[in-house]
Amino acid sequence: MSDPATIIDFTIAPGVRETASEDGAVLLDVEQGVCFSLNPVGLRIWELLKKRYSLDQIADALGQEFSVSRSQLLSDATEFIEALEAKHLIHRPGHTVPKKSWFSRMLPARKERPSAH
Repeated sequence: MSDPATIIDFTIAPGVRETASEDGAVLLDVEQGVCFSLNPVGLRIWELLKKRYSLDQIADALGQEFSVSRSQLLSDATEFIEALEAKHLIHRPGHTVPKKSWFSRMLPARKERPSAH
């Protein structure tokens, strides 16, 4: 991630669905066909991302809830956001991942047949 302070530019991937509980959350990416689990802190960051909070705002909010240094909060939030981006759960404008359904990945690749001359 080149500039974590501008995370308000991130968009939640359209295929991501969420189920939250007091234990955290499960994110289902219907386009990738995979699930991801979040602990309660990950869920809190996810909720703040959905509200388009900046990294500084996320660190401020977490600082009010947890007795952790600001530098640690910034580092941990940045690492978490980078992981979300790497798993294609969030993306920057103009950096969308080509859509390929999970079902199409289950089918064997089609080989082109040599053309007859």
